[in-house]
Amino acid sequence: MTHRSLALTVCLMAAAIATGQWSEPVTVAESLAPFGPGPELVSSRGDTIWVFWIHGPLLSDARLMACCRYGDTWRDPQVLASGQHGVYWPAAAVDDSGRMTTAFYAGSYPTARVEQDTWGIYLTALADTGWTRPEPIHVMEAAFPFEIELGPGRDGRLGMVWNENAGGMVGLDSVMFSRRTGSGWTPRRCLAPGLSPDVNCAGATLVPGETSDFTVAWCRSTPDSVQVEVWDADDSLICRTLAVGGSQPVLARSPEARFLVYCRDDSLFARVDRGSGWMAEQPVAAKLGRSRPGLCTDNVGWAWACWPDSAHRALMVSYNSGASWSRPETAATFTSLGNPAVASDQDGRIHCVWFDHAPGTEGRLRHAVRLTRPGIEAGEWREAKAARGTPTIVRRSLRMEDRGLRTEDRAELLDAAGRKVLDLRAGVNDVSGLSPGVYFARETRAHVQARAQAVRKVIITR
Repeated sequence: MTHRSLALTVCLMAAAIATGQWSEPVTVAESLAPFGPGPELVSSRGDTIWVFWIHGPLLSDARLMACCRYGDTWRDPQVLASGQHGVYWPAAAVDDSGRMTTAFYAGSYPTARVEQDTWGIYLTALADTGWTRPEPIHVMEAAFPFEIELGPGRDGRLGMVWNENAGGMVGLDSVMFSRRTGSGWTPRRCLAPGLSPDVNCAGATLVPGETSDFTVAWCRSTPDSVQVEVWDADDSLICRTLAVGGSQPVLARSPEARFLVYCRDDSLFARVDRGSGWMAEQPVAAKLGRSRPGLCTDNVGWAWACWPDSAHRALMVSYNSGASWSRPETAATFTSLGNPAVASDQDGRIHCVWFDHAPGTEGRLRHAVRLTRPGIEAGEWREAKAARGTPTIVRRSLRMEDRGLRTEDRAELLDAAGRKVLDLRAGVNDVSGLSPGVYFARETRAHVQARAQAVRKVIITR
């Protein structure tokens, strides 16, 4: 392939997103359970992501489903668990060994306190031969679990938080906790009890802690207030680091920072802790819908949040690249959407899934991916001509012409975030070890026009 010299330079900046940055939504699955909820979206290796949800409009047909996407294609869905009386609330996470684990709970909802059945929290993991048989890790008779969340701790081992409600009739919500150790899961422990007559603790989320094993957040509601509490925790709570008015908290963590988003009235707010405590609150968006927001971090440490608009007809997304949150962009529009989730694959592409409960349907699981990454734009040098030609598409090798590069000149390959991933040389360059995606071949001439740069877009395919 001929490498043309383009008079362009790569500029890193957080810009407003134009229409067309997101793919057209596709349907991953149909016939959703009207309970559940889900979906749960988790990144695996490379460009692989997994989504989990509950299938079946009838309790007798309820099934925990999983589907993975890699190579830009959704594969066939898999049944992970089923139950005559219902399976509920998928949660999933990857531990430090790279193993995917999924949790859910099973049982039947009681109609009276004396009819309370035995409930169980079950786990299944993805092994080399497929998903393991679900096994119970916690069984309870006087309460049932819901809103399960899984996440790794500071040592890479998984922890779990969930709500427990005493029978689901008049009980008080309490936040429960368990963690995986070398000898199995610890007994369930109450982190934040519901207190009579009407103090409820619910909606817990967790990420690796800064100095403790975990950072845990939940919502505590009383007759006088509703507030988000953030705590450092090991096997029990250590200290509270934040209390702020709001509800529906979600935590995410990058190597450099912890991010928290939460709702207050119909608005979304965020805080970040970069190692010196939670910074001031920042507004993200107004006119939210009723679903809990989604939150993730990507491979360069940016945070991404998603939520439905107040009419539940548009999926909105905002990102934080280090200083502030971007202007919300529309990822998808549809008839009646909710329960959004967002995740970044290891190649840095951002994915969203959500439920579409359009009238006359049994519900559909939908997916969209961001086609480009914000922050990479081509800016023309005043002394040079505009770019011409199409991107260079390669599979395993990229050929560079020898046009007399001097010792002080450089040629390099950048990823979509502007980071150097490979030094290029004249002739054939092996790129088979790089993930498929969009890259930029940049040539810097130190002796021409004050280190003029030429950039060409390169697309690496499988």
